[in-house]
Amino acid sequence: MTERQKGGELARLAGMWCGNPEFRRMVADRTGRSCETAGEARAYILERCGIESRAQLDHVPAAEAKFHASVRLPWVRWQQGARQQNHFTR
Repeated sequence: MTERQKGGELARLAGMWCGNPEFRRMVADRTGRSCETAGEARAYILERCGIESRAQLDHVPAAEAKFHASVRLPWVRWQQGARQQNHFTR
């Protein structure tokens, strides 16, 4: 029997983002597919990072690198764009 790895900070962060409607909107915009639930957002992260569990983000270096490049960076850029739009619409 293999021991199940526990998630650390990245897994918690990814889980928190999956519950965020704005994150799910970013996923939908990037994929062109609906992303209305935390489960759909989770599936997106797993697919982008080539993993089966968010816990692997904290234990598989290649998955961590993919998470930063393919999920975290686009999310940060998305948030910056949203802030800039809000600034200009006030």
